[in-house]
Amino acid sequence: MMVIPQEVLEERIERARDLAAERGLAALVLCSASRAGGAGQSGGNTAYFLGYSTFNGAVALLIPAQGRPIAFGPGSNEKRMFRARVSTMAEVRQAADFGAGIAQALDELGIREDAPIGLAGRPDLPVRIERNIVARLPRLIDVDAAVHKLREIVHPADVALQREASRISDLMIARAFQAAVEPGMTPARLMAEVEFAGRALEAESARLWLAVGPNPPITSFEYFELASTISPGDRVQLGTTVCVEGHFTQGLRMAILGEPSRDLSKAAETLIGIQDAALAVMAPGKPAHLISDVLEGLIDANCPYTRQTDPFRFQSCHQLGLDYSDPPLAYALSASRDKRLDAQGPLLSVGQVVEIHPNYNLPGLGHVCAGDAAVVTETGAEWLTRYPRGLAVLG
Repeated sequence: MMVIPQEVLEERIERARDLAAERGLAALVLCSASRAGGAGQSGGNTAYFLGYSTFNGAVALLIPAQGRPIAFGPGSNEKRMFRARVSTMAEVRQAADFGAGIAQALDELGIREDAPIGLAGRPDLPVRIERNIVARLPRLIDVDAAVHKLREIVHPADVALQREASRISDLMIARAFQAAVEPGMTPARLMAEVEFAGRALEAESARLWLAVGPNPPITSFEYFELASTISPGDRVQLGTTVCVEGHFTQGLRMAILGEPSRDLSKAAETLIGIQDAALAVMAPGKPAHLISDVLEGLIDANCPYTRQTDPFRFQSCHQLGLDYSDPPLAYALSASRDKRLDAQGPLLSVGQVVEIHPNYNLPGLGHVCAGDAAVVTETGAEWLTRYPRGLAVLG
């Protein structure tokens, strides 16, 4: 099992203590909501500093200015898992009421009830947990942005885990296209088989979205939207989302059962060109927003719709890490960001991973897309996902 070295985690905790000291905070409370759906940007708040976080349910990490960190889980299952994985890094406690549990720990550490406490992850917390914390800690200071800044620093061990997740993604895509041509294959069965293949390779989570039809208008997420069977002439369009040891990756591909039209082949080639142009601007020290600008500019040049009028277009890039959309680069990579803030925006650094997935609609073809994870290297960037790019023609 690949893990983040303990000395790396200890350095991260010390940087968190430095942050608290700089801001005059008695402690930091770092919260993570459930990561099962890949939603939110707080999953890494605990995983980044502990090397592990549970996949379901909210958890919290208390880092006092002095003393051992304390990890809190709401139930016995979380407590058991934390003890197995993080007991060398932190004390582990069970607390159904996070607010009461954290307040008790602060009292034991000799920290006054009215001392300023930094809180990260509040926007993603379930309402009940958020209210319990607020009720018990009267002087909470929002440190989300500061914690996101700490999380910019990536270790080679993080990249190794994302390489493994990308390897699993590649194998899931291969299984999807292998299964798509089996007689009588249904989209629902295909989804189940591909997700099973990912889990069988020991991914924590291995999900697939799928659209099937001659000209898929959208990316489908619900079984009831899928066609009843996969037939000759259909396009099989899919995307994986894989998580290994808390680290996310993703891959998007299109395939056709039978000979592709000239327009579809051209669209697939265009998508590769757009991806390559985005990869070319990824290098240490380059502004992160350049990735989004290149993608959006080329999409606009090749799509007759604007982002606002496109029947279905989603984000063209996002950072992958300990969250599906990792927060350090999230705003800079947004197509709807305030570009007046770009001069103060983040710069790319070695080890950061970005999903580059241009997608848009074309008349007569519906929704077209391609997606690959790319990692910033010392000399530029390289693809982590390696399944052959471009349109797959299935027999």
